[in-house]
Amino acid sequence: MLKRVRYALPCLLLAACGETPEKYRDTHHLELPPVLPIEHTNPQPAIDSDDLKPKSALAGLMTFTDGDKPLITLKTREERAWEMIATALKITDIEIVDKNQQDGRFQVRYDPDTAGKDLSLIRTLLNNHYAEAEYLITLQEQTGGIRVNAALAKPEEMETDEDGSAELLRLLHKTIDEKILNRNPQAKPEN
Repeated sequence: MLKRVRYALPCLLLAACGETPEKYRDTHHLELPPVLPIEHTNPQPAIDSDDLKPKSALAGLMTFTDGDKPLITLKTREERAWEMIATALKITDIEIVDKNQQDGRFQVRYDPDTAGKDLSLIRTLLNNHYAEAEYLITLQEQTGGIRVNAALAKPEEMETDEDGSAELLRLLHKTIDEKILNRNPQAKPEN
């Protein structure tokens, strides 16, 4: 008999708890929280389409200020900056006349009208604002990184309006940015 009571008592207890009044099953009697108006004191700007593009891990490696005299700063060690400039010169087919890594100096032959590319004779004649000249590209270590400058190698032989060093720096910036730092991995190499 004691065994039966031991098993029957929990069963009766469970059956008694199973019966709940209707007021606990129906939730429409519950009080709802108040609805508060949402006020944005600091509205966020819309997302720019550039924010959705995947960015390279190397994207912050270079700063470029463009003015009368553009300036490239490579935020990396000196050897890596040297390799980046050498690769950019090779990609753009700019002839390297002399180079000295210890001095951080490239001497190149460059025509800003062709931007390092071989153009047809007619295009070369129509678009001839600058003469082909030799330029010095120097890499100087600064606190913010390696500063890259370009200047005419022999400025006394050229007129002042024929200085294409700004175009050379812009071409180097564009090449480093598009083909070295932020290159498309699916893009086929140029021949």
